[in-house]
Amino acid sequence: MIRSRTSLLSPRLGADYATHPNDAHCIILACRRLACHRKQWYQDPEDWSPPEGSRFVQMRSLVQHLLDQYTVPDFMASAWWTHYPDFTGMELYLHLGAGYSIRRFPKLSPFEITKAMAEELIDVPDDLCWMSAIRWCQIRSLGGDARLARILISQTMLRWPTSDERFWETVIRFLIQYQPISEAEMSAIVNFIQEQRFLPAEKTWGIGAGSTPVQPEFSLQRRTLMSLRRHMVHWRSDLMDRCILPPPDVNRLDFPWERCEIRAFRCKQEDEVWSIEELLTPRQLQNEGKAMQHCVADYISKCIRRKTSIWSMKKQTGSRQRRQLTIEVLPEKRVIFQASGKCNCEPSEMAREILQSWADQEGLTINQTL
Repeated sequence: MIRSRTSLLSPRLGADYATHPNDAHCIILACRRLACHRKQWYQDPEDWSPPEGSRFVQMRSLVQHLLDQYTVPDFMASAWWTHYPDFTGMELYLHLGAGYSIRRFPKLSPFEITKAMAEELIDVPDDLCWMSAIRWCQIRSLGGDARLARILISQTMLRWPTSDERFWETVIRFLIQYQPISEAEMSAIVNFIQEQRFLPAEKTWGIGAGSTPVQPEFSLQRRTLMSLRRHMVHWRSDLMDRCILPPPDVNRLDFPWERCEIRAFRCKQEDEVWSIEELLTPRQLQNEGKAMQHCVADYISKCIRRKTSIWSMKKQTGSRQRRQLTIEVLPEKRVIFQASGKCNCEPSEMAREILQSWADQEGLTINQTL
């Protein structure tokens, strides 16, 4: 039927709207997917009259002829001819075609579709996929214009759903409030916030910074566009002032974080000297992890933010010193949370005694699971 009534699968390059082989593949995929949903057809394909227009205008017409009991926005038709199956997009199309509201579709998390967003759906540009279309509806419903929506969708990661939609809504509201902003600056603002709040510090700051973002609590509250611009220029010095980043002349791996109030420990048992000392730099944690063959280096970001502290228990016999335990202490709760030997082995009886002596000295509580 398609071959006889249209040029959708025509190999004739000179014909009007002749189909490129790559497009022909998409059309074949769409036909196969439509056939798999024949139980959802509302009309017979034999009753379809193809319109004049490009191959995808015609294909969209066929999709609408078969599946629309109620009008579905034009942009949704592309869900049927994607290179890889867009199951959610096809389900959403069938949902809308049956007359249900997009707000009742259960698979749009993390988006929360408001009534105002649903009302914008019919005016979404035809070239957007359904995920970008939802972002378009969000921006327009919040008061943003088409230019802002197009820039955020085409040039930033906001074209896709995010892990923290409520936060990104505050960013969108901020950008709407301070329009007009240049295209380049809007992209720079979104990219900056993504790097500071969500990407691993290793990528933003450098080696030794750990997997936690540089500013995981970054917020636009009480910021103006001018103050944000200043921070984007001076963020490194701002964070150095807060002791989160090292000065330029200090290697990041050797930049110490703030020492916690818990004191170190030292005692002598016959001819052995036992000690417990806090590790205060990324390099010290890396060396501890290599020597003890465990993943303590993953705690760098938490140590920088003083969410935890890492300590090393050592035993010295004569001139020879050996690591015995790596200890995690939660400074605010004053709890020895965990203690592991080499390769995460359980502490020896002697190491447990030393740990208890330190806990008694500093008023620490030992986790019951130890």
